[in-house]
Order: sequence, then structure tokens, then C-alpha cells
Amino acid sequence: MAFNIVIACIDTRNPPERLKAFEGLDVNLHRVIGFNQDATELYRTADAIITELHRFNAAAINQLERCRIIACASTGYDYVDLAAAAQRGIWVTNCPGYCTDEVATHTLAFILSQARRLPQQRQLVRQGVWDARPVRPLRHVRGQTLGLIGYGRIGKAVAAKAKALGFRVLACDPYVDEGLMRAAGVEPASRETVLREADYVSLHTPLTDETHHMLNAAAFALMKPSAYLVNTARGALVVEEALLAALQAGQLAGAAIDVLSSEPPAPDHPYLHDDRIFVTPHTAWCSEEADEAVWEWAAGYVAAALQGQRPEAALNEINRSP
Repeated sequence: MAFNIVIACIDTRNPPERLKAFEGLDVNLHRVIGFNQDATELYRTADAIITELHRFNAAAINQLERCRIIACASTGYDYVDLAAAAQRGIWVTNCPGYCTDEVATHTLAFILSQARRLPQQRQLVRQGVWDARPVRPLRHVRGQTLGLIGYGRIGKAVAAKAKALGFRVLACDPYVDEGLMRAAGVEPASRETVLREADYVSLHTPLTDETHHMLNAAAFALMKPSAYLVNTARGALVVEEALLAALQAGQLAGAAIDVLSSEPPAPDHPYLHDDRIFVTPHTAWCSEEADEAVWEWAAGYVAAALQGQRPEAALNEINRSP
């Protein structure tokens, strides 16, 4: 009997019609595009689900009758309840590393655009102003301090790129050996030190109970008035209202944001109407190479699970009879 596989993606993505990882398997592929389609019946009878930001909480997971794996086509997996899946004998996987270089490059692009005041310069030129004075002072990036909160794959890649440009790099990550940081020329630091000393604070942590809203009013109060916040990780790491209040109070100079707590934002979202905030539409991950890789990686994990194997990148442990 053929395996039913549901691929659920956001409405701006089109997963490939064929996936090499499924060659040799008898599969029926079903697609759920966007978040407005009622896919309850498809999910209920699915043997496997590949999902991109579609939420599977305990209630949703308990309705899955045959599912063996929920494969997140993303690095983050905060939208799937790992414990509930484990209780039902369902593997959960993610795709760590598929877009490491893309996110690191996007992060550096954000930092350099703020360092050189590129959004402001573009606006000046459009207004007919051919003068550098409105965006000065402009400091050389060499010797400026980049503070990383999170030093996993992406944090390490950002650090390497930033150091090549001459940045001093601080990093806070209680789960990484400080010796590894020092060996890479990165200075281990507490979160408070990163916030106090950095000219650019860049977030690279997963969204967990521990990190949820960790950038709040108290955190912003520690930052330098000339500093910038960069977030290419998860929107809910930041209390959005607190960031806006801090900018209005002059506690920091600006922010560059690729992720929001709720996406897409409403047209009246304050971030979209504040010139101090540079927003991109959750595209830090994006390249043609990464887009191809993420579906194949997720499909590979699904193929393994359907054949009774433990998938690589498994996030949970299950007890399931063969």
C-alpha cells in the first residue's frame, strides 16, 4: 500500500513536484499550501508530514492516526510539540545547517547596511539630497564590536565573516565551550556584557521557553544609544513593544529584522512605519540552493522513518514497535 505524505508549506513556497529521496518508494504526495486550507483529513490519514511553520500542537498531533514522522523543513522547530509527538511514537526532525551560509550572509548584510546607513542614504537620494552629512558620523567597521547571543552553526558563521572584516566579536552561549570560542578568536561574554559593549547585537538562538522574549525592556536599557539590534533567528525572542519603546526613548539607534512574532505582519504593524527599523520578509534563509536542499533533506528523513529507521536530525526519542 502506498504511503500518504503531506507536504505543508507557506503560500509563498512551491515544493518540488518530485523528490529524489522518495525514489523506490510507493508514495502519494499531497500538498497543503498556505494556512487557510482545512487539511484535517489529509493529516489524519498521513503516514508522514513535511511541514514548514504549520503548527502541530498536542491536540493536532493526537488526531494523527498513522503518522510516523513530522519533518520540519526548517532549522527551527518551535511549532511542533516534541513531547506530544514522542508520546504518539512520531519522530520529529529539522534541517539544521541547510541555510547556515545564507542566514550568516544576510546577517552581515544587515550589519553593514546599518554601519554604512544605506537605507537612510537611499532615502536621501530619492529626496534629491546629494550630501553625506545627514548620515554622519560613519565609522569604519574595523574595531567595532559585534555581540552574538547564540554561538551555534549560524553564530559561528557570522563570527567568521565578521572577523574577516575586522570586527571584535563577543559571544554569549552557555551551551558552548568557551575554549571553542577563544580558538576562533571570539571573546566569551555574559549576555549583559554583550548588550553593554556591542555596537551590533545579533540574535542566533532557537526559540525556547528560556529564550522567549529575552530581549525585553531591561535588556534594551543596557544597550548603547548608538547600537543596533539584528534578528534573523525568531521573532518571539524580542518583545516588539519594548523594542519600539526603546527606539523612541533613544536607548538604541535602530534594528534590522527578518523575523516577526506573527507573520506576515498587518499593514499597520509599527515596524513597517519606523525608519529606524529595516525589515525583510523572512528571507534570510533564501537561496535557490537552500530551497532545493531543505525539501530533499526533509524527504530523506521521511524515507528513513517510513522504512523503520531512526532518521538523522531526530529531535525526540520514541518507543515504537517495528
